[in-house]
Amino acid sequence: MASSTPALPTAANDFRSDTVTLPTEPMLDAIKSSVAEFGDDVYSEDSPTNSLENYVGKLTGLSNAVFVVSGTMGNQVAVRSHLIQPPYSVVCGRRSHFFEWECGMAAMLSQAHMIPIQPRSRERTYITLEDILPHIVPDNGDFHTAPTKVIVLENTIFGKVVPVEEIKKISEYARQREIKVHLDGARLWNACHAGTDPMLPSKRYVPEVIEILRAYCSAVDSVTLCFSKSLGAPSGSILLSNDSSFILRARHFRKAMGGGLRQTGVLTAPARVAIDQIFFSGWDLTNANLLAKRLEIRWRTMGGEIQPGLGQETNFVWLNLKAAGVKDEDFINIAKEEGVKVGRGGRIATHF
Repeated sequence: MASSTPALPTAANDFRSDTVTLPTEPMLDAIKSSVAEFGDDVYSEDSPTNSLENYVGKLTGLSNAVFVVSGTMGNQVAVRSHLIQPPYSVVCGRRSHFFEWECGMAAMLSQAHMIPIQPRSRERTYITLEDILPHIVPDNGDFHTAPTKVIVLENTIFGKVVPVEEIKKISEYARQREIKVHLDGARLWNACHAGTDPMLPSKRYVPEVIEILRAYCSAVDSVTLCFSKSLGAPSGSILLSNDSSFILRARHFRKAMGGGLRQTGVLTAPARVAIDQIFFSGWDLTNANLLAKRLEIRWRTMGGEIQPGLGQETNFVWLNLKAAGVKDEDFINIAKEEGVKVGRGGRIATHF
């Protein structure tokens, strides 16, 4: 397998996010070698994009897909495509990306009443069925309310893996009440490799990680997967569902959001390579997890604490700077003096 060494090495000391990963040489080569196949994706004539959508559809077990330029667009288009006529409400995690970092777009695009909820336990980042139940607004004919029509989940969240059994419980409940479940799987690739040993041959794990990926995807009505976070592709995400009419609506709303791009093969050709080279090889993702584990151990041996409930599982380390008496700005400046970039909040994001 070709080396996954980034074409440009400038991300090596940047731990602000796994979005800083850079495309590898094979990803860039895929753009050049696919030029003759580029077409207008608004007309579904871009061959690399059509190929990617079919490929990821088969990989996940979801038969319909649409490429979008970002995870935010994918999540917002998904929720809007699930909804028909307000009033309605959307339940999601209070600290989820969908609620906190997507510009409040659900209120603008979907006209949805948002119901953000906190996990009952401080030791848990993800929401469970037990957390959700008290906040569901039933569709019982009461015209004072906005019935819940969509539940949005996220995996991983803060680097923590949501058990597939928990997602299945939520989905079973939701389907009995005609509530749709969308999964923000921006880092679902990482969740699939959470238990992988980077020292063992990657081929051993390919069937296992595919099985994990399909288990998560089969439990929900729609899912977004990101190609830039951790995988290193230049940009883009994909929205998937087994409902073909849902994906047709998603294409419509993608266009309405300005996402009707033309020669998208520039982005989708390297995304296809990213799946084969980074996700399937397993080494890059599992090595990032291992580095995060080592950083956490090192921090603890120095007397540092980890933020409550945020022990390392994948590629995030959460240093408790407050407990150490260190201000965000001081930590950032100290790291900068050493040629290292870090973000606020004590988060260290590892990547290849």
